Amino acid sequence: MLHVLLAAIISQAPAATQAAPAAPAAPTTLALSIGSKAPIPEISDFVRGEKPTFFEPGKVYVIEFWATWCPPCRQSMPHLTKLAEDMKSKGVVIVGVSDEKVETVRTFLEKDEWKQKARYTLATDPDRSTHRAYMEASGQGGIPTAFIVKEGVVQWIGHPMEMDAPLAKIVDGTWDPKTAKQTFEDAVAEEMKAMGRQNDMTKAIDSKDWDKAVALIDAEIAASTGEEAMQSKVQKAQILLVAGRSEAAYALCAELIKEDPALRNFVATSVLHLPDVADRRVDLAITWLTDVTSAAGPANPQVLAELAYAWSLKGDFTKAADFMRRAIDTAKSLGPTAADYVADLTAQLKGYESKAAGNGSSNAAGSNSNAADSKSNK
Repeated sequence: MLHVLLAAIISQAPAATQAAPAAPAAPTTLALSIGSKAPIPEISDFVRGEKPTFFEPGKVYVIEFWATWCPPCRQSMPHLTKLAEDMKSKGVVIVGVSDEKVETVRTFLEKDEWKQKARYTLATDPDRSTHRAYMEASGQGGIPTAFIVKEGVVQWIGHPMEMDAPLAKIVDGTWDPKTAKQTFEDAVAEEMKAMGRQNDMTKAIDSKDWDKAVALIDAEIAASTGEEAMQSKVQKAQILLVAGRSEAAYALCAELIKEDPALRNFVATSVLHLPDVADRRVDLAITWLTDVTSAAGPANPQVLAELAYAWSLKGDFTKAADFMRRAIDTAKSLGPTAADYVADLTAQLKGYESKAAGNGSSNAAGSNSNAADSKSNK
């Protein structure tokens, strides 16, 4: 569905710090909040470390929800490892919980990289019972999210990269849970309102009621500031593109790039990948992406890969293959952490090379029907 693709592209924005899979509508009241009795995690499979005893007096527990597919989760793991080691002597126990299959998590953790970066207790929750008891009950939709528990009571809920100061105060007994509770619940209430607006947006997009979709996103822009306003403007540009309101869409894209040149790659990706865009100005996207590669700083394999895809939409598979080789070389320079990404780019390169040689009947690996949908490569 279109709204899923919009959300998927938005989640790639540089400001994103949490990955948010499709989530059910938020509850109107919270079953779990700061100050609530913490549910005992119902976990049977511990992939790394021993199963702790929940919740022993005098100990502080961090229950953190993550997934192998989640980039912000992976970025948090070295920090959690250091925190677990530094705070162990103070009675802190950190447990990472994924709702993926045991085999998926075990395969991920067997890689040398994660043997080093994730040296704390890790478990799986494939039936999602613990996920429901914590994440859903507290209105949380994005991961990673951590819950700090002391004396069997939830003390703090938030992003694991932001919990050092609260954790230190909780450990030494200077934490103020009442103030934290109010702050948390105010934030969740605002998030619930936003989810309600997003649900209305989803319905409008699904029904192709573009006037209503534009009115809703305009209201969102008017009600927000800073990065949130910018993301809403990007979403408006995407809606306008798919709605066939090309002049307004590309004018807004130009405005966004002028306001924040860092958005060139992001806006170009929207132009190239959104479905059902009748006026897909591939040359303009190429210009934006080329400007990114010409800017100061190290080469970005993602930008080079997008340039490869753009040239494939124009039917120039030789140029597409050239850009993809550059993307692969750049990705390789990132080291072992980029191995999976390099493998994916290599698979796409084979498709481009096959097309360039006149072999095979399908488009490049990793592309979709956007090329067929594109009626104008201005």
